[in-house]
Amino acid sequence: MRSKKLLASILCVGLTISMLAGCGSKKDNSNPEPAATEAATDAGKENTNGGKSTGYTGEPAEIHYAYWQDSLAPYLEECKTKFESQNPNITIVLEPTTWTEYWTKLETAATGGSVADVFQMNGPNINKYAEAGIVLSLADYITSSGLDMNNYPAAMKDLYNVDSVQYGIPIDYDTIGLWYNKELFDAAGVSYPTDSWTWDDLKAAAKKLTNTEKNIYGISAGYSDQGGFYNTVFAAGGYILNEDKTACGFDQDATKQGIQCWIDLMKAGYSPSQASLSENADYIQFMSGKVAMLFAGDWFAANFADPKADFADKCDVALLPTINGKRASVIHGKANCISASSKNPDAAWAWVNYLAGTEANEILGKSGAAIPAYTGYSDLFFKHYPQYNMGIFSQEAKECAYTYPASKGFTQWADVVWNELMPVYSLEASLDDACANITSQMNGILEAQQ
Repeated sequence: MRSKKLLASILCVGLTISMLAGCGSKKDNSNPEPAATEAATDAGKENTNGGKSTGYTGEPAEIHYAYWQDSLAPYLEECKTKFESQNPNITIVLEPTTWTEYWTKLETAATGGSVADVFQMNGPNINKYAEAGIVLSLADYITSSGLDMNNYPAAMKDLYNVDSVQYGIPIDYDTIGLWYNKELFDAAGVSYPTDSWTWDDLKAAAKKLTNTEKNIYGISAGYSDQGGFYNTVFAAGGYILNEDKTACGFDQDATKQGIQCWIDLMKAGYSPSQASLSENADYIQFMSGKVAMLFAGDWFAANFADPKADFADKCDVALLPTINGKRASVIHGKANCISASSKNPDAAWAWVNYLAGTEANEILGKSGAAIPAYTGYSDLFFKHYPQYNMGIFSQEAKECAYTYPASKGFTQWADVVWNELMPVYSLEASLDDACANITSQMNGILEAQQ
């Protein structure tokens, strides 16, 4: 039994994440080598479940499934219908919650020991829930069912692996692309971004695209972790957390380089000020024609393609530019976890195993709600946005994905990073001083978690 102190650490900490949609491996956080994505195996393709059917024959069971993100409802309703027809002894009860209420409700349920049998998890929280013993190890179920974890992006698999124990099965994933306003590029006579673009190419284009008289800027360079400096830090060869998550990398020159490249854009006047971006979100300024380029995730395609926005045909997306010859895109996504207190873990696994398989991932892709984590089904999602070069997101997941940095104490150190770097992005503080302060405070937080 885990200590009450560990459980309390979950209940007293809120989540502070920038641009996290639902919206990562230990190696990826400290070594600029991306996690590879394995091809789906033939065995996995033959079975609608993630692994072979567990053949649940127990007593009738009612499995409660907690999730956020309204757009997932049609996909889950269809999965529920198909699953229950294949497993008549199991009834699935869907429990949707808004993003703003999800974690509060989950933590309250954890306090009372009434957590849903299966629930969605994200990267920043998995360490805390695993440490507190709230989520069940899936190792035995994965082995007994023959679930091939190589069917999912390695960085996503590793994100939900804590101390070599697998606690979550990936549902979906997202990476970051370079979105650009074609109208602004055309007006400035600038060629669209290509796969060979370097950071210098981006900076040169941002200069040409900036027209302060018309209040037009080449790029949004404001503070963003997942949608900003995490990507450039990894591309520059730096890291946020070391391999065993006992120390940060903010004292490393490469890490500073990955942040400085954004500060340089701010200093050059190629971006709206941090104050402006804090008042009016970057994607809003992008859609209003005030910003020509934007680092943003695949999930923004829904905003850009919305017919009400009259913007669908005005933009496109490209691979992120390289730094020192390397490209990096932070990957994140949701996973399904089983409650350690579930009274029907076998039935809960049957549901998780089904959601992990080909049939459910096909339904997810066709729904347009998210990119399916199962290899080979991303195109079903991309078909919802034929006007965009959406394939770059799966290409990045395969070739240059870096795990979203997360560890125990995440919320505390994420707040430190935010508080120290915001004045730097506002051009009111030194990056070196900020990184020194982050290193001291963040390492203290990480040490206290050991």
